[in-house]
Amino acid sequence: MAGRGEAGPGASALGDHALVVGAGIAGLVAARVLADHFTRVTVVDRDRLPSEPAPRAGTPQSRQIHILLARGMDLLERRFPGLRAELLAAGAVTIDFPGDVVWLGPGGWSERFSPGLELVSCSRPLLEWAIRRRLGASPAVRFRQGQEVTGLTADLDTDEVTGVRLRARPGARTGADPTGTLAAELIIDASGRGSRAPAWLLALGYDPPSETVIEPLIGYATRAYARPGGHQADWRLLYVQASPPESGRVGGLLPVEGDRWLVALTGYGGDYPPTDEAGFLEFARNLRSPIIYDVIQHAAPLSPISGFQQADSRWRHYERAGRRPERLIVLGDAACTFNPVYGQGMTMAALAGATLEECLRTHRRDRPEGELAGLARRAHRELARTTRTAWLLATGEDLHHPTTRGARPDLRTRLMHRYLNRLGRVMTSNRTVNAAFLDVANLIRPPAALFHPRVLGPTLRGPAHVLSAPPFTPSGDGTARTTW
Repeated sequence: MAGRGEAGPGASALGDHALVVGAGIAGLVAARVLADHFTRVTVVDRDRLPSEPAPRAGTPQSRQIHILLARGMDLLERRFPGLRAELLAAGAVTIDFPGDVVWLGPGGWSERFSPGLELVSCSRPLLEWAIRRRLGASPAVRFRQGQEVTGLTADLDTDEVTGVRLRARPGARTGADPTGTLAAELIIDASGRGSRAPAWLLALGYDPPSETVIEPLIGYATRAYARPGGHQADWRLLYVQASPPESGRVGGLLPVEGDRWLVALTGYGGDYPPTDEAGFLEFARNLRSPIIYDVIQHAAPLSPISGFQQADSRWRHYERAGRRPERLIVLGDAACTFNPVYGQGMTMAALAGATLEECLRTHRRDRPEGELAGLARRAHRELARTTRTAWLLATGEDLHHPTTRGARPDLRTRLMHRYLNRLGRVMTSNRTVNAAFLDVANLIRPPAALFHPRVLGPTLRGPAHVLSAPPFTPSGDGTARTTW
């Protein structure tokens, strides 16, 4: 697994043993990175990890739609060469965005410019399984399943975390004592939005991080459908966004492996989509456009309707000054959870891995071998910089909704909202503006790209025209249609 010029088992390394808490995307990518810098890496997870693509108890949201943005796929492919081809061989679907998409944004129907950005669409269980299988082939990486981390061990004289406390989960066949400790020179907490790291730090006498909380009060529900055998259309994805304050409802239809569609409905401000058959369909029918309802009423359901509610987006500021121990790094959803509507979570997990890699490389260059002092502070600072753009994009959009709780937009944010509202109308018919927005939304380019003269000029002039109907394949008389 070690790349050119990188450490691996038996090579010069930062240390002997690193430990990762959590076997989600963030934890798996972090373990892959650590395997190039430590002799041994242990991934601890409270679940028994499935041997095939399947949801698990520790990730209850895994049945929902997950979008891997273009930047995320690129980063994962670099860490796990051949991953894209393996996903496609397992039935994942490529999507040209926006060429393959019928998309109703806040500014109206988008024209279908092609080529755009390529997305690889698959279920989260398939992606996790493919990464986990590749990672498990590394001689440097070991999984400890069915074990829960209950706290940290530390040397308070040197202010260093030294390991974790473990407890076997009921029914876990670990072959180990039900409780114990596991020592490591570096601990990565990638245990997700339920991370107990603030409580662990407090129990050791350290300050928990301050937090920024935005509460869009969203709920979402997802169901899998069989793609009808006679279905023919020149689109692959349907996407209906909210348009606050008039509408806080969102819908998406996404193709995944197994010739299935995943259909997700989302509501803001407590307007949660129902999880019964009639209510789910009625919610879909009452989106800003009924295009998703029109499709799924012809499709056979393959799963129950899975609901999930997430009250807040939460950023735990480990980067801010305070008394913190060395050798503990918190990343992924354990540090910052986003509104899932924008599909940033898995890509941010991949970005966290890339940021961790850069910090490890820099630290090895600047410090003597085996010296880890200052690494955690450096990593939290750089992870915060990586997080900032995605946080501003997601929470800025959330603050458009009058039902959102938390910090209210200041004058600068309100001016940005006005600009983005105008840009949203222009991008529906201007290819340059559309491409710039998608690059920023996919975390490829910084928000400053939206103010490039080629984007700023058309945005200030306003839209050239606006589509009055969804851009399905036109029939002979010029009206929109989908064939079955």
